[in-house]
Amino acid sequence: MKKYIGLALWLIAFLIPFQFSLLSTDGVGNIKGLISFVALIALVFIGYALVDSAGQKASGDGHGH
Repeated sequence: MKKYIGLALWLIAFLIPFQFSLLSTDGVGNIKGLISFVALIALVFIGYALVDSAGQKASGDGHGH
């Protein structure tokens, strides 16, 4: 389930904020572009953390370092 949420966050990150932060700079103010860029970075890293944690299985064999 975490993997799907992470993938959805990546999809949102590259569809919504990316447009205003880097691509369409005409008519976009500095604050809106900055907030969009920060949202892009946050969604990418949160999505990565969710996808990465979904791939790890808890093991009880005592070999976790």
